[in-house]
Amino acid sequence: MRFNDRKRQCFEIFATHGAGLRPIEWAIEARFYPTRAAFSYLKRLYDWGYLQRRRDFRGRILYRLSPRGAWWLLRHKNEKGIR
Repeated sequence: MRFNDRKRQCFEIFATHGAGLRPIEWAIEARFYPTRAAFSYLKRLYDWGYLQRRRDFRGRILYRLSPRGAWWLLRHKNEKGIR
């Protein structure tokens, strides 16, 4: 993957799942292995303001795309495939 390809893929997945995803669900859909590493990757994007985080009724962490992440995705969507 090129620089920012993983981030673009991540944001596109979250854009299609508006209600949010747990880290393991996202890792499986993104084919991100080892799946346990998704916790730290998504936490980093949350710390940078690209994702929002909350807990579901069972106390599990759910992430969804923040307005900043959506802005980043719109800004970089046209760069796909351009080198």
